[in-house]
Amino acid sequence: MPLTVSLRELTNSYVRLRDAAETSPPPVSHLLRFYSVECGLKVLALKDRNVSSTAQQQELITHDLRQLAKTLKLSASAYRNLMSCQRPAKGGFSHPPVAAKQLHEAWRYGAELDPEDEKRTVAGLTTLGQLCAERIGR
Repeated sequence: MPLTVSLRELTNSYVRLRDAAETSPPPVSHLLRFYSVECGLKVLALKDRNVSSTAQQQELITHDLRQLAKTLKLSASAYRNLMSCQRPAKGGFSHPPVAAKQLHEAWRYGAELDPEDEKRTVAGLTTLGQLCAERIGR
């Protein structure tokens, strides 16, 4: 059974993670920014639906930030930089790309990502984070 959290809890988590991302070094900052944006988008979704918790909101139980942004009917330009990231080949072994919805795993587990792809994705997270800050008002 998925964890149910209130709008207030999600909002507080969004702010806490966002602030921690600003003072942490990469890749920790990237991981925290990802989770902050995830919380922020879920806050916006709950507000749009005029509900106070994630109970009965199964489609919000996801790490797919692109899908959350689409659910909110955000313009494609707001999330276009959230794309798969390539992983450099090491020792003759190639890795499949990391899907945008799995980037939190790459950062959490220390997987090396293509620097340009990672830079683009972090810029996309920053854009979505700014949009969340504006719409949440915090």
